[in-house]
This record gives sequence, C-alpha cells and structure tokens, in this order.
Amino acid sequence: MKISTLRIAIICIYSLLIISCSSSSDKKDTNSKNIQEETASPNTENTKMSDVAKKVVITEDMTIDNSQILPTPYDALKEAIESALSAKGKSLGTVNSDGTIYYIAQAATAVPSNRNGFINSRNIAFQKAELKAKMGLLSVAGEVVTSQRNSDLVTATSTGDDPDAYEKASAFEKAAAIVDKSLDKALSHLGMSDGEIASMNETAKEKAYSEKYYNYVSSFVAHMIKGVEVVKVIEGENGNNDYSVAVCVKYSKENQASSSLIDDLGASQEVLNSNTLKTLKNLNSEKYISMLGAQTFKDENGNKFILGFGQASVQKSDTRQSNFVDIARRKSVLNAKNNIKNLLAEDIVGKEISEDIEKITRYKNESEDNIYTENNFTQLIESKRSSVKMATLDVKTWDGVHPTSGSRVVGTIVILTEANNEVFNPTPTNSTNKDGKTKRSDFLESEELPGSDL
Repeated sequence: MKISTLRIAIICIYSLLIISCSSSSDKKDTNSKNIQEETASPNTENTKMSDVAKKVVITEDMTIDNSQILPTPYDALKEAIESALSAKGKSLGTVNSDGTIYYIAQAATAVPSNRNGFINSRNIAFQKAELKAKMGLLSVAGEVVTSQRNSDLVTATSTGDDPDAYEKASAFEKAAAIVDKSLDKALSHLGMSDGEIASMNETAKEKAYSEKYYNYVSSFVAHMIKGVEVVKVIEGENGNNDYSVAVCVKYSKENQASSSLIDDLGASQEVLNSNTLKTLKNLNSEKYISMLGAQTFKDENGNKFILGFGQASVQKSDTRQSNFVDIARRKSVLNAKNNIKNLLAEDIVGKEISEDIEKITRYKNESEDNIYTENNFTQLIESKRSSVKMATLDVKTWDGVHPTSGSRVVGTIVILTEANNEVFNPTPTNSTNKDGKTKRSDFLESEELPGSDL
C-alpha cells in the first residue's frame, strides 16, 4: 500500500511538470514575428504580463545625472518640419486638409560614432526610426487600443486562538501526512536537496495586509502602406556615446495612387536627361551623407520620379582592399533598392505594450511593508516579407567621409526607371578612427534637394 501511494505521488509530480511545461510554451507577443492581433471586440480573458517583460529586468541607475535636457536630432527635426509645414498651413502628426500625414521618429545607434561598425549601425538606426515613424503614421489613421486594469485590497486582523482550530485530524489528513513523508523520500531519491524539500514544506506566511494593482495598455496597427517617403533626416552625436538618427516620413493620397502604377512611375529618358537629375548627380558627396531612404522628386517639366539612397561602410584590409570597396558598393546599391521598394509598398504590423504592476504586502508579526513594482514597455514592429518587381538604374556612386566619425562611406543613388544605362565614377578618400568616449557634435541635416516636395 505504501509503495502504491508513493508511485501515485511520483506520477502526480511528473504530471504537474508536464502541465507546467506545456503552459509555458504558449508565449504571446515575445517577438516581432509573433505579434498577437488586438480586435475592437470585448475580450474577457485575463491578459498576462508579456514574456519579454518577465525576462528583461532594468534597474535604474540613480548615480547617472540625466536631469540635464539637451536638444537631440529629434527635437531639431521636429522644429524644422513644423516650421516648414506651418508655412503651408499644415501640421505634424495629423491628417492635413490635403490628406497628407507627416510623422517623426528617432533611433540610436548601437555602436558609438568613434568605433568600427558605426556606419552599419547608423544605417540600422535609420531603418528602425523609419519603421517607428511608419507605425506612428498608421496610428494616426487608426489603431486598436486594448486596456485592462485591476486593484485588490485585503486586510486580515485577528487576536487570540481560534477554538475551531482545535479538532482531531481526520483519517484523510493522517493519510496525507504519510504520503507527504513518502513524497519527501521520493523527491530526495530524485536528487532534490533537503533544503529544497524543506522550503516546499514550509507553511506560507499569513498576510495582514495586501494591496495589488495591475494595468495593461496596448496599441495595435496593421496595414499595407504605399507611397510613404522619407522627406527629411537629421542625425548627430549627443555626446557620451549617444548617436541618434531622426526621420520624418510623409504619406499622401497622390503617392499612394501612383505607387500602384509602377510602370507609369518609372523614369523616362526625358527624366534621365532633365536638368533636375543632372543637378542632383553633380552635388558634392557631403550633400549625400545625410540622404537616407527614398524620396519622390519632380523635374523641371513636372515629371515625377523616385530616388533611393543607399550607403555602406568599407571594411579595412591589408590585402585586396579593392574587393571590400566593391562589396560596400554592392551593399549600398541593395540598400537603395530596398528603400525604393519600401516606399512603393510595405506591409507593417506593429504593437506597443505598457504594463504597470505594484504589490504592497505586510505579513503578521512584521512591522514594515514589502513593496514590489514593475514598469514594462514592449515595442514590436514587423515589416512582413513582400516583393515588388521593378526596374532600376544606378545614377550616381559616390565615396566620402562621415564628418562625425571619420569613417569612409560609399553610397549609391538609384532611380526607378524604364532603362539602365549609367556608369560609376567613385572618388575614394581615407578615414580615421578615434578612441575613448564620443563628444557632442553638430547635427547633420538633410537638405531639400532640387525637385523635392516637402
């Protein structure tokens, strides 16, 4: 009988482990490829804290002085865009009377500006900022906001001994005590330490006071967007190894309609021979450094065309350096084409989650409260895989030096076109690298190039 009871107890342990493992496999909103859609219909299920928030714990460092507020590229870009739009009777972050929407977002590089790999990290920061801006643009058009919150307050006060507590143990309770002892032996045999077994057998402390609060808010957007272009970029070193890139994107009904007609949007020979394109091709490389993404232009005859701007860093090598220069050029071409494709069409799904948790507990025979708090933020953005068939032409390849980092940059300007018949004319330069912490620099601001329409 004793052996049978022990086996049953072990089977129960394994069952609990299996149930625990199967329940933990149901992870929601843990990465950008598994974004759970939110709907406007009521949801009666309890929302659990995201697994991302459970795994990532950030402790605030109070020794760092962050009380000084310094202007960032985001602030400079916001001021520049608001000034330009105000002159045209438009506003930022809203649907204007002509149907246009402008939105700004910013992202910081992972690699400081004085380290190798900065240019690639800067390109990634631009892509992140563009995704954030497009997500924000979609939220202006409409978003699904889900929220849930609850608050529990329990107090327990008692004095003296409860007479009902003095009762003879039932036969079932006696049997349970025997099973518990046998179970302890089984757990010990399976390798669990005596301390772990003892902690499992400890009686939970009685709570004299308990207060809990939980708040969940999420914003969900999903849409295929077309014709969203990058109209302005401002980037710069904020000091203390903090380089950020701010991006302003623009949506318009006109661009959305024309993006669906790629055959008609491709540049003709008239555009390729236009003075506007020639002017763009003859600019100094310094002008191209801050040009990222893709943008719509018009030539002197009113013909619309799209340019994609791509950049890449050159890996230093003691041998076959020209091979790495060529690789950087090919990367810049792909980046430029990718920017054009993302302007024409991009399927965006985005979700932001904010969670606040507070627990205040006081146990009996204790005089102080135990306080636990959490503040979690999760941002998930996915640009779903999509393809666009298009003809492009490399109209300009340039070689320059990033003014802040001193890194060599190779760039290519690509045009959406009907033909492909241009040549490369690179002008190589040297680069330098520095050590130590970065220092604050002047911001690099993309200029309104000839033919662009902010």
